[in-house]
Amino acid sequence: MFQVQLADIKTMTIKEYIPVILGVLKDLRVIGTVIVMILVIQFAKFVTTYRKKPPKPKKAKAAKAAQPAKEEKKDEKAAEGDAAAGGEEKK
Repeated sequence: MFQVQLADIKTMTIKEYIPVILGVLKDLRVIGTVIVMILVIQFAKFVTTYRKKPPKPKKAKAAKAAQPAKEEKKDEKAAEGDAAAGGEEKK
């Protein structure tokens, strides 16, 4: 019925491909698709590599709890020092 002969087939050179390639790359649909796909890939990477950050230790409560203990030790040492100083005076 319809035969293709080798003489009918035209081969394009690289110089003829360049305008076609540039025309495809400049199309707004292609640019929009590339941008959307980059966003989708970045979001998928974020979801797959997401790790929940460990909770930060509560330093404020721990620091307040540690301070009175230190003050008590200082008070005890001061009281012992006063007793020792007072004892020397009595002698």
